[in-house]
Amino acid sequence: MKMKLTTIFLLGSMLSSGVALGLDFDPKLYMGIDAQYNRYTGTKQITTPQNVQLTSVGNKSLFGKSGSGLGVFAGSRLTENLGLELGYTVLTGAKLLITNPGFQTSSLKSKNHNWYMDALGFIPVSSEIDIIGAVGIGRLSTKLSGSIQQRVTGVLRASQSLSMRSQKTGLRLGLGAQYKFDENIGARLMVRHQKGNQFVKKVNSAGLGLFYQF
Repeated sequence: MKMKLTTIFLLGSMLSSGVALGLDFDPKLYMGIDAQYNRYTGTKQITTPQNVQLTSVGNKSLFGKSGSGLGVFAGSRLTENLGLELGYTVLTGAKLLITNPGFQTSSLKSKNHNWYMDALGFIPVSSEIDIIGAVGIGRLSTKLSGSIQQRVTGVLRASQSLSMRSQKTGLRLGLGAQYKFDENIGARLMVRHQKGNQFVKKVNSAGLGLFYQF
């Protein structure tokens, strides 16, 4: 909650100053790539199309706690204080941590990807450094695929294939900073929070990226 309020306040201040001070700014296009570390909050139980309830180990998330990610992004810095950005991120999939008695689920995995659109606010600290606030929407998609086998009195029954998907559009908030090495090349660090879907409830991420400004 503290991060959300801070982000909204900073972004509001940035957008207001952008309207007042950035009208003569020449828009700058940019594109880049970033590597992420993600913390997941996932569901603890899933009901499959075969009406089997898959539950997690130790009442924890079925999807583990963390994973890496790789993203690409492109945007425009419309004024000195305001920008718009589109991006796509692939999040590392993971084997589900399932503890159902009588089931063997060694081949069940998840895949996650996310499309997003953000409004960015910039506060220049110097000619090389900017503080960044972001608010936007993201569509997080999670797909489960593989097979489950039921064990009855020690005997494995035939495998049942499983394919399930959940995707939902949710609010994104972010805070960060960027440093420009020269007129075109820079690096940035962003910390973000995004609402998720039925399977992965929310994602908190930290990303380090490089960008090229045209």
